[in-house]
Amino acid sequence: MNKTFLEIISDIIGVKNQNGYLQELNSTSKTSVWRNLLEAIAFVIFNFQQAANLHLKEIEDKIANQKVPTLKWYRNEALRFQYGFDLLPESDRFSPTFEDNGVIVEVTPEQIENSKIIKYAAVTKSKSALGKIKISMKIAGENTDEALSDEKALAFKNYIEEIQAAGDDIVIVNYLPDILKLDFKICYDPLLLLDNGMSIITGKFPVKDTIERFLLNLPFNGELSVQVLREGIKATEGVKDLLELSVQSKWIEPGVGYGLFQPIEISRIPKSGRFKIEDWSGITYIDYQPET
Repeated sequence: MNKTFLEIISDIIGVKNQNGYLQELNSTSKTSVWRNLLEAIAFVIFNFQQAANLHLKEIEDKIANQKVPTLKWYRNEALRFQYGFDLLPESDRFSPTFEDNGVIVEVTPEQIENSKIIKYAAVTKSKSALGKIKISMKIAGENTDEALSDEKALAFKNYIEEIQAAGDDIVIVNYLPDILKLDFKICYDPLLLLDNGMSIITGKFPVKDTIERFLLNLPFNGELSVQVLREGIKATEGVKDLLELSVQSKWIEPGVGYGLFQPIEISRIPKSGRFKIEDWSGITYIDYQPET
């Protein structure tokens, strides 16, 4: 609905000319009654169009400025963070330009993509004993074995403070990965594996590969199930059976560092959002023969 006043008049005249009963209304005088009525109707239509467009713009502005602080919204906002770029004034959009030696330069798609340093994010909500709601935002970069540097973490924190809904208590979790410790006795098949778990044919370590693939396929902040892990190892080529001695993990405690290993009986969601294994010595191989 963006027609001019004259276009509306022209449309009405076109409709009139197609009506055989109105053929006699053909005076070209500007003072003719029929033409003045036509222009009055066109004026009403034109003003209604202007009012409708204004109303539509107001609705679009409200939608554009509306914040829907759901957990999914916060996660999306975390992933779209652009390191090194500032938000436009009174907006949640990043600046499409930057200054280079006094010259304003337009940002390229490649620069935008490279500036998005948050590759993994998970947002959860919990309630304290006093009923206070806390939002936990776990983040990680491309290298999940490392935490974001202090400079990048500070920039991200300032960004979240700018866009967050008033009153929301957001805790940003930027920690090194939880350390997973496995103690398993693997009953191996001597026809396929050596006593150190290496494949005779490929020279690889199938059990280690299975575990690493299992951790890689876990969603960020996903739940590690001990039973699913056990079944995956047991299904590995060259594994006859296994004895699970213990599955443990430890994580970063704010202001302290890594705590002590804690047993995982059924499952656990990593405090940092992901797991890492540093010591594989807990996995041993035995040529088990059942008693007859």
